[in-house]
Amino acid sequence: MTGRVIVAVLFSFVLLAVADEANLSRIAVIPVFSDAVGNYDADELKTAAEEVFLQSGRFEIVDASSHADYQGAPDDQNLRLQAIAADLNINMFMLLDVSSPYTDVSHGNIDSLFVTRTTSVDVTGRFYTSEGSLLGSVREKKYSGSLLSSTTVDLESLALQAVVLVVQRSLNEIFPYEFTFTVTDGPVFSFPMGTDNGIDKGMVFSVVALSQGVPRSSEEYRQLSSHGILQITSSSENSGEGRLIAGNLVEGARVTAVENSTPGLLSLSYAVLPTEVVPGDNLSGEEAETSRLVNQAEFTGGTCKWGFSLSGTLFSGIMPRMSSIGIRGEMGTRLPLSSPSLALRAGIGFEACYLTQNTRADSISASANTATIAGTASVNLEWLFSSRFGIHAGCVGRLGSSADSWNVTDWRGYTRDALPGELYYAEIKQSTVSFSAGLTYMIY
Repeated sequence: MTGRVIVAVLFSFVLLAVADEANLSRIAVIPVFSDAVGNYDADELKTAAEEVFLQSGRFEIVDASSHADYQGAPDDQNLRLQAIAADLNINMFMLLDVSSPYTDVSHGNIDSLFVTRTTSVDVTGRFYTSEGSLLGSVREKKYSGSLLSSTTVDLESLALQAVVLVVQRSLNEIFPYEFTFTVTDGPVFSFPMGTDNGIDKGMVFSVVALSQGVPRSSEEYRQLSSHGILQITSSSENSGEGRLIAGNLVEGARVTAVENSTPGLLSLSYAVLPTEVVPGDNLSGEEAETSRLVNQAEFTGGTCKWGFSLSGTLFSGIMPRMSSIGIRGEMGTRLPLSSPSLALRAGIGFEACYLTQNTRADSISASANTATIAGTASVNLEWLFSSRFGIHAGCVGRLGSSADSWNVTDWRGYTRDALPGELYYAEIKQSTVSFSAGLTYMIY
């Protein structure tokens, strides 16, 4: 009796394993490039691609290298793929192509002693069904540059990096992950899918309602309006949870989630910077004031997932007789306050600014210039009033250098430091805190 129980248990495990494998697409990676010089190891590149597919949890890898049709002429490719698929039960193929390396040599200026060599490698993945139909292709290029002519480029490493990028892109562009679930009560939504199904924390999905026939009630009509962008916030072996980044999900709706790339947020803002200045010598009246207001326009692009975020800003500011242009880069976190519409973004980073002001002397150039750098810390409140558009407001704190040394060009063409009597602002101190508000637009 005990032996029968053991056999039954083992048989159950086998059935479960077979069922798990049956749910995974079977894929084979086939190198199709010729490399007579021996720049690359085809087996190593093939293995690198297979490992990325395997780690995704969505594919079962099939080694087709022993099949008689593994290699052949390009003109009978479809027939060979069909034969391999039929014999080895393969659902799809990745044909891996790697170009010969190309080196561009630049000697720079005539009097330069340096020689710059830039070597590039192209890797292309073409993806086919078991019937030989093309699903799509992904291409990546990797570069390696050096100032030393004797430096040896590791072509194998370049190709490996490009192969990994090709497969990673294919998981989003060619094979986006898809699953269906019933919406629970928000703002955090649960579903019976987890890491065993290839769903990991941080993944982002586009969600849309799944029609189950003609709606028979107002509630079913409401459920059909479910849509949005969902980010996985936690994932165990057989279950997961997600939070909306944008959109609206109605409880009880049956929805389909399709893997999406990371959403981004663009914003156009107006900022006010209260600024202290030291006037130039012998100024009076309005021109001798020590407090000014800089009006600044800012254009920002940033990631829009919950958690770790990156952003970059281009800005331009003006005040009487002076203008500035600069960049700001920040990293931080984006936290949901009332998902998905209300979020708090906090970050730290750096800022570099180029300033130009008019001059007062005819014997020098019409403008004086300088540059400043600063460390920054910011807090922003973001509110989406539709699925894509929103507004934001916040502040930026700065700690850095002041504009106290200005360059001018005299009548002889020489560049020198400007004198206080030649400037309207002898010194412009960095604004400690600035305030901004503007419009946002989400891209997904």
